Amino acid sequence: MPGSSLWFQRSSHPAATQRPIKYNDQGIVDSLTENNLTSMWASRRIGEDGQLYGVHVQGTAGIGLPTTVLVKKFQNLNPALLVDDNVRNRCKSEMVLLASICHDNVINVIHFIQREESIMLVYEYPVNGNVDYWLHRREGGEQPLSWPQRMGIAIGVAQGLCHLHHKCNRPTVHHNINSNNILLDQNFKAVIASFGAAQMNIAGLNQTLPITEIPVGNFGYVAPEYGVAASQLTEKADIYSFGVVLLELVTGKLANGADGLLAIWARDNCNELMANHLKMFKIVVDKSIPDQARYMEEMATVFRLGVDCTVGDPKQRPFMQMALKRLRRSRGRGPFLGLLNLYMDVVQVKDKVACEISSADELALTELMFSDTLKDAIVEKDGGSAFLLFLATKASGCPKTVGVKRT
Repeated sequence: MPGSSLWFQRSSHPAATQRPIKYNDQGIVDSLTENNLTSMWASRRIGEDGQLYGVHVQGTAGIGLPTTVLVKKFQNLNPALLVDDNVRNRCKSEMVLLASICHDNVINVIHFIQREESIMLVYEYPVNGNVDYWLHRREGGEQPLSWPQRMGIAIGVAQGLCHLHHKCNRPTVHHNINSNNILLDQNFKAVIASFGAAQMNIAGLNQTLPITEIPVGNFGYVAPEYGVAASQLTEKADIYSFGVVLLELVTGKLANGADGLLAIWARDNCNELMANHLKMFKIVVDKSIPDQARYMEEMATVFRLGVDCTVGDPKQRPFMQMALKRLRRSRGRGPFLGLLNLYMDVVQVKDKVACEISSADELALTELMFSDTLKDAIVEKDGGSAFLLFLATKASGCPKTVGVKRT
């Protein structure tokens, strides 16, 4: 139809009443002019599923609606042609998918406009643009992202992907995670956008999906299994792309830059960079990050996670729940966790193992939680908790002596 339907804000409770957002459709359409587009978004195309524009909407200032919104325009490759079933289906797929997702780190559709020549989805506007802008294209007078901001972005994206993979009614694979598609709100909270290539996996978590077309602009973030048999594609493809974003946040390097593919470069050089008390690692950290020395251990842990997420074999990559867990544990990690010579004698073997330790740092290790081969140890100091990874040696099927290994 030539007009539009009212779209709605997603509710955090499925039984809650959906509240319509009453924008003036023509006001938004009239605002889609080159002079009215915000400079950060003007003419920037994301993927092949539409265009995103930041739009100053006319006539909204006095009625309590956002004066700037993000508009995604669906139309034929030849703009002179009218909307056909292909365009309608692409738009409908994204609307239905986003309407089923309710999460702070996933973009929110607030309105829908249909015209004969195009269909437009209206989203909340991310006032701070996207991660790509702040890492690679920010202007000279703007402050760089601090490490706490970068860590918050990493955790926000991980939370959003964890929701898509593990919390939705059907596991959802995004297929297009990159620093362009991670938007930032007024508090630099990360919001995942561009769901045009996303797929719900009806078969369930870790089940295979058919290979989709690789989105334009995603080179450098694409998992290697996209180039092989369809039986290899799962949500672990998103994990790979997420790992590349982590490496970007730490190093400030492009996903596909002067050193080639960032994921391959990081994997080839990781052991050397982590050696000798991070002496070499300090060289590759993004020079624009303020107060680097304070966060060096934390950045090294995130770099290692980025490498683990981008291994070639998807089965060896962590699930998103584990990646999020590791990020949360690495936050606030200080230099006192560099415990290369700490050894513990296990005195009881259960799900939780009490230990006696000897350490020059006078730390008190109170619990170990054993799983398979890579373990989590909780170290307490001054009443606070911090975390490190260790490898357990086994004798007669039980852990006996454990050495802490720097990650």
